[in-house]
Amino acid sequence: MSRSLYKDTLDFFKRCSKHEVKGNHLRRLKMLSSMVVCCAQTRSSSLSSLGSGSAMDIRQSESRIKQAKRWLSSKWTDWDSFFAPYIHTLLLQLAKSGELVLVIDGSQTAQGCCTLMLSVIWKKYAIPVVWLTKEAPKGHFADELHTDLVSQFHQFFHSQQPCRIVLLGDGEFDGSLLRNFCQRQNWEYVLRTSVDRQIDFNGEVGRIDALLPLLQSQESIFIEHACLGSHAVLWKGKNFQDPIAILTNMELGPMACQYYRRRFKIETMFKQFKSAGFQLQKSRLGQPVRVQNLIIVVAIAFIFTFCIGLLLKEQNHKAIAPFLRVDSINKMSPITIAQKAIAHHSDIAYYIFSMLSKNFENFFST
Repeated sequence: MSRSLYKDTLDFFKRCSKHEVKGNHLRRLKMLSSMVVCCAQTRSSSLSSLGSGSAMDIRQSESRIKQAKRWLSSKWTDWDSFFAPYIHTLLLQLAKSGELVLVIDGSQTAQGCCTLMLSVIWKKYAIPVVWLTKEAPKGHFADELHTDLVSQFHQFFHSQQPCRIVLLGDGEFDGSLLRNFCQRQNWEYVLRTSVDRQIDFNGEVGRIDALLPLLQSQESIFIEHACLGSHAVLWKGKNFQDPIAILTNMELGPMACQYYRRRFKIETMFKQFKSAGFQLQKSRLGQPVRVQNLIIVVAIAFIFTFCIGLLLKEQNHKAIAPFLRVDSINKMSPITIAQKAIAHHSDIAYYIFSMLSKNFENFFST
């Protein structure tokens, strides 16, 4: 493991930590720093990868793996202590724009576990914010869990930077509990629903897809107060094979459609967590609490490498040529670019990360 990456990561955690950094908490931060760097370097989140190449004790890999297991299973390891302080810094910067766009989605993670994730959209990318994991190979989460997750975010951030909040979600998240919660918090929402959903057409009830013939002359149809206080939109974009239905509290249908396009970013993020980045699905962990804590490690490694990759894209071709084909850089994700640079022990990547760790909040103010 690079001493520079480990030290810069630990220094960043110390600066942002909401606890006094000494004793057991310092020891846990050291372990987290080690795992984050190992995850980024090995492109894997398996226990053997997280315990390898440690700057603190490189010759005792088995011991380091045991320490990683203890960290993931510890009652002292949680989102509040080891992720909230860092994502809070990022959210404060993004909120200065006057708007946060959140996306809720679920995906299978690790062995026999599913994770429900709330992310924030920045530019064209999704960044993980808060999540919960349950033991289930696949399937949907209950409406109550959707509401619990966004409520956790609301309690964490509502008293901070005032801003407009928009929540996006697919057809799993069109339940009345979640929509009512958004309405009470004065959030806007754009949530996909089924095209055969029953809605109110000015006093008459019918399926929303009954409006399909009208889409031949327009891209979208907006129906006010169509479903328990929500408006409905039937929309067929230019590249859509089939139309989709949306429930929203926005007053303009085209605006709701424009926001919903951004929902697909989180699918790319889950892909980076798994097959295209850190192999979360191969971690072999099966206990939801351990998987939920492992995602802390993966999420931080994701954010750091993502930022490094974006900055590497801005470098001149001579600086990146030793580890990357210049003609392919525009086709690569920031994560892939950063991982190639780190694997090559690129000085420019290490320098970028050192500067980033000292000015993390400023990166998201641009």
